[in-house]
Amino acid sequence: MQTLGKLIKTLIINDEISQKDFARRVGVSETALSKIITGKVRPRQATLTRMIQSLNLSDVQEQELIKTFENHHSLPEEKIERSDPISVYQENRERVNRYMEIKARTISFQAEVENSLSRCGIDYKKYYIENGLACDFFLPKYRIALECKFNIMRDPERTITAAKILRDKMNLNEVVVVVPMKSEIPKDLMDDFERMQICVLSMSEFVHKCSLFKRRHKM
Repeated sequence: MQTLGKLIKTLIINDEISQKDFARRVGVSETALSKIITGKVRPRQATLTRMIQSLNLSDVQEQELIKTFENHHSLPEEKIERSDPISVYQENRERVNRYMEIKARTISFQAEVENSLSRCGIDYKKYYIENGLACDFFLPKYRIALECKFNIMRDPERTITAAKILRDKMNLNEVVVVVPMKSEIPKDLMDDFERMQICVLSMSEFVHKCSLFKRRHKM
């Protein structure tokens, strides 16, 4: 099997582009690309992905490149050059953009929960801290903590564990996890919540619960 650098150089030549243009497409310096081609370093996974996206590869060629990359794990990885902010930006843009979108949706979802509490006149404290622990909302009269989870399928085990810790260490009567919809939650996960005595409410169920509280003064 040929070396990783030699294979990359061959694929660049076959694609009829210069190393300078290829480096620009991939978002690395010409120096960094030269080190990869000469076998001094191997590309990071993110760089390899951009290489694949920048080359017109057949399925066979793509698999050969990936396999050769995996077989050269002993080579040191390329390093991001601090003097090349474009590479840093290109590598982090998609990941950070997803994070910012999720953050915005999470804030909007928390605002929905807070509006429901306010409309129904329920006394609450936001971002309440007690015994070194924090919850999204705390209903002091009933010692109920609310945790808002826009995407509960992201590390659900952590959500369950955190809710159990909150209930035990803050001496709560109940921890309620509020989610946009419960249809996205698998039955086995819902069973886990039930076994741990953690209430999960969809947003519509939570709004209904708040309305009942408004009429009957209990939640």
